[in-house]
Amino acid sequence: MPERKSYFISLDKDRISEVSVPDTTEYEVLVTNEELETYKSLVEASGQRDFSYAMENIVFKPFAEVEPDEMRKKDDDNLMQVFQFLYQYGTPETKRKLEEVGYQTK
Repeated sequence: MPERKSYFISLDKDRISEVSVPDTTEYEVLVTNEELETYKSLVEASGQRDFSYAMENIVFKPFAEVEPDEMRKKDDDNLMQVFQFLYQYGTPETKRKLEEVGYQTK
């Protein structure tokens, strides 16, 4: 079975670290390298959508409403996947923090 390591994920700073950083809101997870790559792909997909959206819609279609609504839906879905990941692999302290900010498991 692959070894799990502790990582600290900061959503607001968009950072993954092996050590906790003082004065930062971060969530500790215990994951394998493969699981960490899954998290990175979730974050990367969101960043690519932001760039693609800006390039396609802001410059060429400044008043389009359907595309922004679809973009917001994809971002909401992606953010929920990130929170699900953090909760699934999080330490008890991470789960407590997520519950304090209103995250509820289904």
